[in-house]
Amino acid sequence: MKLPVAKKPIFVRIGQGLSLGYRRNRTVGTWVLRVSDGKGSNWTSAVGNADDREDADGDRILSFWQAQERARATAKSKVGGTKRAPLTVREAAETHLQMLAARNPRSANSTRGRLEKKFLTKFGDRTVETLTKTQLDGWLASLVLKSDDAERVRRSKDSANRVLSMVKAALNHALRDPANGLADDSAWRLVKPFHGVAKAREIRYTVEEVRKLIDHAPDDGIGNLIKGAYLTGARFGELAQAHVRDFDRKAKTLWINAGKTGSRNVILQSDAVTFLNEISTNRPSSDPLFVKTDGSRWKRSEQTRPFKEALRQAGLPPDGSIYALRHSYISSAIEGGVPLNIIAENCGTSVRMIETTYAKVLAEHRRNFIERGAPTL
Repeated sequence: MKLPVAKKPIFVRIGQGLSLGYRRNRTVGTWVLRVSDGKGSNWTSAVGNADDREDADGDRILSFWQAQERARATAKSKVGGTKRAPLTVREAAETHLQMLAARNPRSANSTRGRLEKKFLTKFGDRTVETLTKTQLDGWLASLVLKSDDAERVRRSKDSANRVLSMVKAALNHALRDPANGLADDSAWRLVKPFHGVAKAREIRYTVEEVRKLIDHAPDDGIGNLIKGAYLTGARFGELAQAHVRDFDRKAKTLWINAGKTGSRNVILQSDAVTFLNEISTNRPSSDPLFVKTDGSRWKRSEQTRPFKEALRQAGLPPDGSIYALRHSYISSAIEGGVPLNIIAENCGTSVRMIETTYAKVLAEHRRNFIERGAPTL
């Protein structure tokens, strides 16, 4: 865990022409086999997930010694036999990600994070040819949140659709290589995404409306959460998981360690620094940064009712959600001329997603951007 997150594994020799590598990922690490062909070249193959975050079970999660045994068995099946070993889902994903990284490194990193967190932990060690539509349908359904908040359910379905698209892209890439021996794509081709769940972010709060929400919040706990969401652009779950130690006063950053697309450092503007300093001063570093009035950590969906009450008291439309504060942050940053790649990095999303979701905002301010930024004589 002291190793940096990297694309390339670090290898140790485990036999004649055989090496076992460990690649530190943003989520669970990966064991990688490297086999020399005796002619100056070699090939690699992922053999399983590392036990750097979970205890080894000998199946999905492997210890160093278990990884060696599987690596030797994999090498023997691929080199010693006449038939190539079946392609694993992780191998298919890794090949696709390498191709994607050559075209768009930022998109590849985002895709890797989502696949690792949402798909590969469950299916990575399975062979592609053993996947079934029933299994993938069940997996897709498992990504949908169970909540009384219809907007949260819609967003989770929209997010699930994006991950499904990434999975299909990786498996289709493997299908197009005849060497993989894949003849049937029905397992993933027939899995249908959720319909009618992708829509533009319509609710956006002005500064005055955010102040109203804070002033009319039922208590300081939800008031601080509203203010934090608006000033940082972070998701509710990210703020709920943040600790006091994650706020760096000197660097003026907030470390997000449980982000939807991996860990990141959020650069804070002055108002955000002042606010986070106010709520974190003289508190233990291990404490949650954002807490309820009783001092406990926010749990999933606990923000829904108090936020709805703040909306009611402030006289704002009842269909809003705390996620709209993130939308407001991104929209304001776009209008302020912040480069899209900087917004994407700060908010844990992709430039492509911003361009798609906030196309209307971008279109409305095209002339302003040109007037401010294009050269003049």
